[in-house]
Amino acid sequence: MIGDTLKRLRTKKGLTSEELCSKIGIKGGSYRNYERNDRKPDYDTLVKLADFYGVSTDYLLGRLTAQPPTDALERLFSEKSFSALEEELLRKYMELPHEARQAVVRFINDATAKALQRKNGTAPQKLLVMKRSLHKVSAGTGYDLNDSDAWETVTVKDTDDSRKADFLLEIEGDSMETTFHDGETVCVQQTPSVEVGEIGVFWVDGCGYIKELGKGCLISHNSSYDPISLQGTENRCIGRVLGTADVIDD
Repeated sequence: MIGDTLKRLRTKKGLTSEELCSKIGIKGGSYRNYERNDRKPDYDTLVKLADFYGVSTDYLLGRLTAQPPTDALERLFSEKSFSALEEELLRKYMELPHEARQAVVRFINDATAKALQRKNGTAPQKLLVMKRSLHKVSAGTGYDLNDSDAWETVTVKDTDDSRKADFLLEIEGDSMETTFHDGETVCVQQTPSVEVGEIGVFWVDGCGYIKELGKGCLISHNSSYDPISLQGTENRCIGRVLGTADVIDD
């Protein structure tokens, strides 16, 4: 019966009924009725399930002439010519989590670019892979920087500033115009203090800012913004802004 087939396919993929319903966008209560054979799925749901499992609707309905499901990679390998090494590498790639796949893609893109530069007789651009906070730092009204675990990796050109930096931050806002612009990524050297007149990243009452340090205040380079007083606040310096980073894989 269709419920037995659905349960067998779901179990083979290692999914709970809730995970399956979330992936294909159907209601959990209805789906559990399908597996118990209390109800049959409508046509649209049947098609969603068939597409998800890579089978025909006939197979789900238990028709004897229907072909059993085949692994998606097996179908690909049967249709295209791959070496044994290529098949093994593709299988390993598909088993990686999302973040690891992104790292592999960046490596391949980097290697491809270098190979093209060698072919064209040009010197390869030196690159660095660095961590950038997923939280943008405000050049305007402030931004929460408390989540210290929220990082991504990006590839940037190898410069004096990027080599000296400990991490990267993306700017949000226009209060540091025209020194820095909204959307730019800056190189930050981690330090507990900067000198008056230097640009740094500061935490003030739970919000993050990129500003010039003044005497007892933080100064914007855009004259439309007033200085931010540090008196009576909880504040600390997070790092010194060295300059902008040339991000190549955004």
